[in-house]
Amino acid sequence: MIVKILGSSATFAGVRYNHEKMRSGKGELLKVRNFGSLMGLDKIGSQDYINYLKAVSSVNKRVSKPQFHAVISAKGKTVSKEELLDTAGKWLAEMGYGQNPYLIIFHNDTENNHVHIVSTRIDKCGKKISSAFEKIRSVRALSTVCKKQKSNIKNLENFFHYRHSTVAQMRTLLEKVGFEVRIEKDLFQILNYGKSVREFKLADIENNCDQYCTDKKRAQQLKAIFKKVLSVDIQGNYEVSQTDDLSSKLELLSKMMRKRSGIELEFHSKDAKHPYGYTIIDHTNRSVMKGSEVMPIREILNGLSTNNQIQSEPVEYRISFSDPRIEVDYILSELEGGGLIEEAVREIELKDDVDDEAIHGRNRQRKGKARTNTR
Repeated sequence: MIVKILGSSATFAGVRYNHEKMRSGKGELLKVRNFGSLMGLDKIGSQDYINYLKAVSSVNKRVSKPQFHAVISAKGKTVSKEELLDTAGKWLAEMGYGQNPYLIIFHNDTENNHVHIVSTRIDKCGKKISSAFEKIRSVRALSTVCKKQKSNIKNLENFFHYRHSTVAQMRTLLEKVGFEVRIEKDLFQILNYGKSVREFKLADIENNCDQYCTDKKRAQQLKAIFKKVLSVDIQGNYEVSQTDDLSSKLELLSKMMRKRSGIELEFHSKDAKHPYGYTIIDHTNRSVMKGSEVMPIREILNGLSTNNQIQSEPVEYRISFSDPRIEVDYILSELEGGGLIEEAVREIELKDDVDDEAIHGRNRQRKGKARTNTR
């Protein structure tokens, strides 16, 4: 496989280019990640993606052309679009773009299968992702990803010792570590870069499912870790808890669960909407579990919700309309709609007191005179 960094753009022309490919039937949108509130919409157009990328990029005014556009290509048709997708996702993480909003589009209009990747060079904190020696780093990052995938072939036999309750779980495990799985008739085929590396009878995989039994003690341990990560690492992190970007929160949850307990999470969703379920890959205990055996997906989504954040003492903020990060139109609309309420300052009104002269008159008359005893 090879990788190529394409030209930058101020208008994110790469999104329109790939959108035209999809309209003509020569491209397929494989993955959309980290687009915040857009992820919950039913219909999203190319301009919606462009507007979001521009909004993220606008925080850093010093970068005039923030588009990041790259291509990862395989030789001929030997590598499937699923394998290219997996490679592209891991390559983005190696390059530092894993948490940025990005699109991965598969193209079938040439002799070589390839995917286009469009993102922004500005992260959500407003910092520019390093472009130093970018072409060299991109090749090294791809080489690193490919080496990791090759090393999995040596460990392939170990994965068949993982306990699982469904064929789909074994498929999820193998795809998670970089293989492609095909189930044709009564065969369970495992492929690497389009080449078959192992083949099993489907009945043998199904027989292993019958031996599965839920490890209730381990499930309780994982549930306790889930609760701690949700309350401490998600809701306890102000910057993370305030964002509406569910995909970013899910990625952070996966990262922290892997760090704390050695498990991997695979969330299942349709059309980039909210996940309807998830799978737990427990490398420590060599097992694959349904997420519902540990914690229902609804409970996890509730734990990730901004509304469930534990509020600390209220903090006062001073909003300056000259601050380029603040959208003035939004603030004005909120003021008109009563969204932002300014507490009125009670005005102190001074009036003549009827007893003022009686009480303070003598002092005023004696002001500047020597004090004497008149008694």
